[in-house]
Amino acid sequence: MRLRLTGTDTECRAAVALAAGFALSEVSPFYLHRGASVLARVYVDANPLERGALDSAARDRTGDPS
Repeated sequence: MRLRLTGTDTECRAAVALAAGFALSEVSPFYLHRGASVLARVYVDANPLERGALDSAARDRTGDPS
């Protein structure tokens, strides 16, 4: 699956970091929008995780040991 994230540089970086539920296979460089826009975009190639892997990834990101 290919996702396009649009926002400020900080917002895009935060969204990539919070991509729980997906195995990220590639993240593109940040591309600034044309003109005077402060927005950028990033493309993410990702695959949804299986349910067991999703639970494990959620625990890893939150630090929950259960």
